[in-house]
Amino acid sequence: MTVGISLALPRAAAVTDALLEDVPPLDDAVVSELRQRLVTALAPLAAELPPRQRLVVDAYRLSAALRAPETCGELLTQSFSPSPAACRRAIGIAAVERCLRRKAPAPGPAVAGVLADGAHDVELAARGRAPAAPWWADWYGSLPAAAQSVVAAEAVTWATQLWTALDWDRLTATVVGGHDDWWTVPGHPNLALRNRAEVRARLGRRSLLVLRGRRVPDGGERPELAFAALVAAMAAGARAVPGRVLGLWPECGQVRVLDIDAETLGGVVDDVVGAVATWVDACIDHHGSPGGGRAGRRQAG
Repeated sequence: MTVGISLALPRAAAVTDALLEDVPPLDDAVVSELRQRLVTALAPLAAELPPRQRLVVDAYRLSAALRAPETCGELLTQSFSPSPAACRRAIGIAAVERCLRRKAPAPGPAVAGVLADGAHDVELAARGRAPAAPWWADWYGSLPAAAQSVVAAEAVTWATQLWTALDWDRLTATVVGGHDDWWTVPGHPNLALRNRAEVRARLGRRSLLVLRGRRVPDGGERPELAFAALVAAMAAGARAVPGRVLGLWPECGQVRVLDIDAETLGGVVDDVVGAVATWVDACIDHHGSPGGGRAGRRQAG
């Protein structure tokens, strides 16, 4: 069941109450069956990808394929460039982590510290005294003061919205940011699923995830929340299957709480297979096919 909650600063306790409610256990056999379903369905699609083409499907690409499949080909041609909006999560995550570990009293000072440390890391890296600075730090250092203020403001807003959404003292084994979940189709390193979460914590014998949505929720966000749980389950096995996923849309004051059970995971498997097929088609159209795989698949279907 998906539950909607309005988000405001006084309601962080209510959001955390909903997040920490008990969830029923999930049989390990369910996860094994889902993994086999995915391998069986995705392996033939991976074989259709053009040579030397690697496809990684994340929540953004899943949403694009489900909501607007006609845009996938165009998205393949887009390249990343740093911007205040593009780097606010990376800076904001580091700032929230500082607040959680009591290294900063609030998101504002925390962001200032993260930015200062990034500049210091760039200087050390230039002298060969540090392995690497954060990916955004060199770009940030090249900006004029006014543009740096915009970056800081974006990051402070982002961090504040996440920091005030939860009652952090009630969470256990909390990780802010952390490593993304990756699952590569066995035998097919050219196709992988990837998910990132803003927060991970324990929920009894299972785990919970907190995600920040990219747009105003419109009723189609359930697959994106379930996708996060599916990738985590595939990446780490039944021991780490999230029992619940929380989606936050602070800009419009909305929250979605999704309990993760066998039916939810089974449904998102179908969504993932359909989305991967859409992206494979887009890759074939853009790069060419090793053997006309798409036409053969459609004829077989």
